[in-house]
Amino acid sequence: MKGNKVAFYYEDVNTGTVVSFNENICFYAASSIKILVYVLLLEKTVRKEIDLNSEILITMADLKQDTGIIKYQKEDTKYTILELIKLTIIESDNTAYLKLVDLVGKEYLEKYGKSLGATHTMEGKDCFGIINCEDMIIYWKKVKDFIDNQKELGPILKSYLLNPSVKLVENKTIEEKPFIRKYGSWYVAYHEAGYIEYTNSYYMIILTQINKVPYKEKFINESAKKILELHKIINKK
Repeated sequence: MKGNKVAFYYEDVNTGTVVSFNENICFYAASSIKILVYVLLLEKTVRKEIDLNSEILITMADLKQDTGIIKYQKEDTKYTILELIKLTIIESDNTAYLKLVDLVGKEYLEKYGKSLGATHTMEGKDCFGIINCEDMIIYWKKVKDFIDNQKELGPILKSYLLNPSVKLVENKTIEEKPFIRKYGSWYVAYHEAGYIEYTNSYYMIILTQINKVPYKEKFINESAKKILELHKIINKK
């Protein structure tokens, strides 16, 4: 189909075995990029540069009528930074996300992503930009490192990422295994990325640009199933 493109990335956490396809091809990031801002904010918290209990006022003029639930507020409301992080992760709330980007600054966020080794962080006029598997795996390794090594904030971040309100890859597709994830979906962009806790946990990134709406849901789940099958084969060797 004209205009369609897909990419995937698999990596076994323990062995480092990598299987990928179109890993350097770029896609519109959509909400998949949101992982970057909350990892940055949590790192700043660890360094005592910010307080997650600090409040940010969200006015009625701030509301974005896309994904999320803040858009339903009836009056100007204060939220803690942690509440905004939670809403950004679980509800993929665009109002919350954009307030957090404003808090740290888009240019600072771009520099942070590039300091991790990413190439295409925050490129474009909006606060989402483009992404590829090569950059996404850098972000997700940072996420996993934070979760594994921060005893206080790590479990909080993990609990949010385990329980999003939207799951593109169905639980049954990955045999009900815990999937620490963040999706991205806008127009033809349809992505799921993160890591799955299995025998030898593994990273899984699936990036798609598919024009046929019903087919993209089937495709991303079939891809996740095949990646799991690949993981089983690799771990039998």
